[in-house]
Amino acid sequence: MNKKIYQLVFVCLSLCLPSLLIAENVETIIAKHVEAHGGLEKWNKVETIKITGQFTAFSIEKEFMAWKTSSGEYYADLQLGKHRVIEAFDGKKGWTIDPWQEINYARRINSGEENVFAQKAQFTTPFFNYKEKGHQVELVGKEKLEGLDVFVLKLTRSNGKVEKWYLDAKTYLEYKCESNWVDFARELPSETFFDDFRTVDGLVIPFFVERTFWQRDRVMQIENIEINPAFDNKWLVMPKRDEIKKLAFLKGNWDVKMEVWTRRGTWHPIGQTVSNIDFTANNILQEKIKLERTFPIDVTLSYTFNETCGKYRISLLDDLSSTFEVFEGDFSDQDFVFDNSAEKKETYTQFSLSAITDEGFILMRKISRDQGKTWQQRDKFSYTRCKE
Repeated sequence: MNKKIYQLVFVCLSLCLPSLLIAENVETIIAKHVEAHGGLEKWNKVETIKITGQFTAFSIEKEFMAWKTSSGEYYADLQLGKHRVIEAFDGKKGWTIDPWQEINYARRINSGEENVFAQKAQFTTPFFNYKEKGHQVELVGKEKLEGLDVFVLKLTRSNGKVEKWYLDAKTYLEYKCESNWVDFARELPSETFFDDFRTVDGLVIPFFVERTFWQRDRVMQIENIEINPAFDNKWLVMPKRDEIKKLAFLKGNWDVKMEVWTRRGTWHPIGQTVSNIDFTANNILQEKIKLERTFPIDVTLSYTFNETCGKYRISLLDDLSSTFEVFEGDFSDQDFVFDNSAEKKETYTQFSLSAITDEGFILMRKISRDQGKTWQQRDKFSYTRCKE
């Protein structure tokens, strides 16, 4: 009976041993790979890197700059063919200004781009402290690649994306990587090649990186690397489009004085209220205000810009009557005027923002019963910024 138990234990160990050896080989290969790049001790002292050089896309070579941090943040300013492109990533999400998409303002990146930006954000390869990052690695084997002996490692990132890395069996430095990339925001497979390894402050870094996908070819030639330069976190803040920046004065908490126009031609105060105006999205301002002219009303106003017609749009939701109205307009000199004349109603309504300062502004409501030829004053709301 004991003999059978020993045989069973031997069989189990025989089955487990190959996987144990592979796991050991993976750790040994990665350890030698990290050491070939200068060693983990040196890299753990690196907080930021600034890279400058030449970037070639669509057969056009231009200067580029990129900043990376040890926490996975990334910011780059590059020329992609005829367009200047800005990229920013905070380690989880990011944005880009990419005119190739016919969008000339900042937009959020999609999930495929998030994976790409995570690759761009890494200092060298993803094998440094890979377990702490939630990645998994397995050894596929050893093979010949273009006459070179290479170790093939399969990396599964914490986001589930799979990459295949080919490390030079002699130097343990990366030779090639197969991973998902993006082209015009669409995900697709790519191949990346690394060459011209140089030492900077004891750190070994590839100064030549070439990436191919479909018929595209991108070449990055590094000219200079700065270790631990200052990194401004403001670079990661997604900028608002220029049209919305003009409305940024609205943001804040406000005390609001309410007045109505009387038949005697004077303004009559009807009380005070409060208003909060804030960005609910990068390019959408929303106001919530409580009114009580006769009955209490909660009003929600949203300010946006419609690039199709080149005008601002303001939507108004009235919770008393459950009505939803849309107004269009633009700046006229220093005032901002918008109305609902596009709806061709019998009575037009116009709103205007005037007397704009850092501490307040005036919102006026007028109506017209002759299709905008003449306007009659109705309400005035004087906004004063609340003291903190």
